[in-house]
Amino acid sequence: MEDKTLAQEERKDAKDIVLDLNFVPQWARKPPGENHYGTKEYKSSDRRNDRRDSRRDDRRPPRRDSRDDRPRRPRPDRDERSRPVHPPREPVREIPVSVSFLPEQKRLASLVRQMHHSRRAYPLMDLANLFIHDADGYLVKIEVKPDAAGFKMYQCKRCKAVASTEEMMVQHLMSKHLPDIYEKEEIETDPPAGQFVCVARCRKSGVLLGPPNHHSYTDKLNELHQSRFAHLTLEEYKRSIETVRDEELIEQWKEQSRKKTVYKLKSDPEAEPVELHKAEADFMQQVPSMYEESHRAIVPSKVAQGLDDRDISQAIRRVWTKESHFPLSMSFAMRAAFRHMHLHLFKAGKINFVTHIKPRPVKPEDTIDSIAEVLRFLKEHPGSTRAHLLEVLHPSIDPASKEAKDALQPLGWLIERGHIIEFFNGTLSVPLGRRR
Repeated sequence: MEDKTLAQEERKDAKDIVLDLNFVPQWARKPPGENHYGTKEYKSSDRRNDRRDSRRDDRRPPRRDSRDDRPRRPRPDRDERSRPVHPPREPVREIPVSVSFLPEQKRLASLVRQMHHSRRAYPLMDLANLFIHDADGYLVKIEVKPDAAGFKMYQCKRCKAVASTEEMMVQHLMSKHLPDIYEKEEIETDPPAGQFVCVARCRKSGVLLGPPNHHSYTDKLNELHQSRFAHLTLEEYKRSIETVRDEELIEQWKEQSRKKTVYKLKSDPEAEPVELHKAEADFMQQVPSMYEESHRAIVPSKVAQGLDDRDISQAIRRVWTKESHFPLSMSFAMRAAFRHMHLHLFKAGKINFVTHIKPRPVKPEDTIDSIAEVLRFLKEHPGSTRAHLLEVLHPSIDPASKEAKDALQPLGWLIERGHIIEFFNGTLSVPLGRRR
């Protein structure tokens, strides 16, 4: 009954972690999994470079055309309205933090249950590699270095995201967690009343802001400036606003103004809906209680992969790249976790293995004949498999028969008590005692 429950739990958690470690020679291993901290820009440029390199050998010398000698007229400047505006990107700075990785607890528990069920020994470093390449398999530990005078880190209490400045944390809360409290709803209202002779328009984006004397103009101007042109000062941005006298544009603005976005409190559906500026003002009063200053933060992997703070994100990316090739910090964390969960670690050659069965050497002469026979054979032929053991010790038995199963019962008894180690790949070995 207990085995049945264990199997059900494993099927339930199969989506959490799968004990498929790709144990083949190093040169033949499949490439590591997806880079969780890669960027689309890097990927697209790599594809272009690959295509360019593949065509390099096939290129012919450029054909000279008589038109090439003609003087070329300078290309006219494109209209400012069609030119995309990109805010300048600040350089990534080195920040005084240390980054390491921890196994995600639910996935670790799922792995341990499978190890108990299999009764095999697994290489510690390969288990760590399995976790570091699982997009949901780890936590990121970020610590401010002791000698980092004046550097502070802030952590969101809701999603555990981190930022290196208080301003960036407030922006994170406003953009990511305002929807947690307010539900956005679009309603239709009556068009603006009154006579309007002109309408303001942003030359950069073409957005209609409304007549300059209308009460909504200032809010619309500030909202557009903050959302799309924050790299400019407000005064610089105002110089791109034009006033247009056009009846069709005025009517278009009126029609657009009928659609109004309001925000309703999720905790009080009966409350009167409010506009964005009112919702943000009320939300800002709660913001100070939604984050805290921290010198040590544990961040879920999915949150770490989407941080807005480029400095912290770059620090994580650098360490993850090293860990993806040699998961040292993850292996240290898993070693401590396994010991806490009463698993056993031992070394075979230069490789550390983990198992839930403690290896216990036993002398063949201290056992009955059927068990001593298995021990002696494996001591003389380490690395044999069950099939090889059966073939040599019981050559007349059909491997698929019940007799074969009965013949291997002493082996099962020896594995359960740690007198024989069964490794991840099915090979068998007797444990060695400590050297004196």
